[in-house]
Amino acid sequence: MKSPNLFFSQTLSKIGGMRQYEGFTTFNVVSGVWVVSNTFVQSQTWNVNGGTLAGTGTLPAVIVNNGGTLEPGAIGTPGTMTITGNLTFNAGSTYLVQVTPATSSLAVTGTASLTGGTVNADFLGTGFVSKQYTILTSTGGLGGTTFAGLTNTNLPAGSTDSLSYNTTTGDNTAYLNLTAGFTQYNNLNGNQQYVANTLTNYFNSNGGIPAQFFGLSPFGLTQSDGEVATGAEGSVFGFMNEFLGQISGDTGSGGGTGTGSSAPGFTAEEHASLPDDVALAYASILKAQPKPPTFDQRWTAWGSAFGGASKTDGNAAAGSNTTSAGAFGVAAGMDYHAAPGTVYGFALAGGGTNWSVAQNLGSGRSDAFEIGVHGTTHAGPAYLSGALAFANHWVTTNRTAALGDQLRAKFDAQSYAARLEGGYRYAVTPTLGFTPYAALQIQDFHAPSYSENDLTNGGFGLSYASKSATDTRSELGARIDDPTLLGTLPLVLRGRVAWAHDWVSTPSLNAAFQTLPGSSFTVNGAALPKNSALTSAGADLYLSANWTLSAKFDGEFATGSQTYAGTGTLRYSW
Repeated sequence: MKSPNLFFSQTLSKIGGMRQYEGFTTFNVVSGVWVVSNTFVQSQTWNVNGGTLAGTGTLPAVIVNNGGTLEPGAIGTPGTMTITGNLTFNAGSTYLVQVTPATSSLAVTGTASLTGGTVNADFLGTGFVSKQYTILTSTGGLGGTTFAGLTNTNLPAGSTDSLSYNTTTGDNTAYLNLTAGFTQYNNLNGNQQYVANTLTNYFNSNGGIPAQFFGLSPFGLTQSDGEVATGAEGSVFGFMNEFLGQISGDTGSGGGTGTGSSAPGFTAEEHASLPDDVALAYASILKAQPKPPTFDQRWTAWGSAFGGASKTDGNAAAGSNTTSAGAFGVAAGMDYHAAPGTVYGFALAGGGTNWSVAQNLGSGRSDAFEIGVHGTTHAGPAYLSGALAFANHWVTTNRTAALGDQLRAKFDAQSYAARLEGGYRYAVTPTLGFTPYAALQIQDFHAPSYSENDLTNGGFGLSYASKSATDTRSELGARIDDPTLLGTLPLVLRGRVAWAHDWVSTPSLNAAFQTLPGSSFTVNGAALPKNSALTSAGADLYLSANWTLSAKFDGEFATGSQTYAGTGTLRYSW
């Protein structure tokens, strides 16, 4: 019989029973689409010279020539075509593979020769759930052949596809591999690598990953790591530092002024040896002669306003970014002068913190409430002071993740602090005092586990594990004081220079993507410095026997980090 030339879209079942096409010597598909869905019992080879041969039927042998296409499965749908004999792809031929998240087209054949064929992978839908698809299995072997090339349609954004082969064991197999974008990059920094690793592990363990993760660039990995959450730790430590500066030390705003009275912080003998004009001014304001002050004022009430700003550089290798932070607040307290050289009291403060991470990686803020107690005692020129404090922070973070996903989180955090300081004042001149001191300060910060709210349902929301962090600081330095006059008003100038060493926890958090159960990674924030130079400059202006106005400016300087803070205080004693 004549060889049929098939020009149209058709299925074998529409021709009728097998007897209707028995005796044909060859079958040529020359254009259009031919869909086979049953078993072809003749032994003749099918030649695809043009058009497309598709379907899920069983054929004896197939040769795909220049301009021809083989597509297992119904048109546009993955399926399996069985070829009991040989399958040959000649030059210019195409193997069309339909790919869905769950499966792909598959040809099962005897001996196969792939050398001239090009695979065209057509990806259908989103949310792919397989990283490797079996597209051809040859029980007779591939004879060392591979496809000539690979093209694709609708490849998931940011991903790549490739072909691989198994020719060593069992059936010889050709695979289509889908590789997510986050697995392709070299020289990632620490944070980027942590995110890429957890996405890769999830991809490998679960056979796929939600589509929004496929196209993540290196910066997309950075946007997705949630680094802004690490900024809460450093901002809370900074806020507590400022509060402790209000209530502790020999000249803290709430801790008295050296002797625990309204007199400045120098000894009675030194007070008596002041220059005449200075001594007379102090006597006029403080209602006392230039001699050892009497113990007559037992209470002091005070209020202050404070604020500061800091900038801490990130680490390129770790993947952390520069963080800018601020703190502000008002404080008030009362002190009781239990003895001429001893004062103790309490203080309350309210305020807030704010911080932001470079590259528009997010911002955070907190409303804060603090309470503290303190005490200072003197034994001649020596002093010992201590303070305890607690703060609660109502924290909010906001960030924009990859693909513009808007994320927000709210949680409560707590911090605890203790400080112990001691020093000894030396009279350098009748007015100038030099006080070497040492201090030990401990802070503990605790944040609970919490989850971000995905405002735009982009799928990048994170859940964070609870975190406790500590900062243990030692200080060695010296304070100076120098009583002088501002017009006719007594003025005590004060300063401090010190070295601080911090044993501080790494600002890191454990996080997991909410849409990827079981995923977990570590994100690092800008690390606080280990060693810092501390400086202070301030003054106490005695307005009257009852009123004192103080101002103080502080600076902390370290490699990659600077902090500036200021405080203004008004005290009333009676």
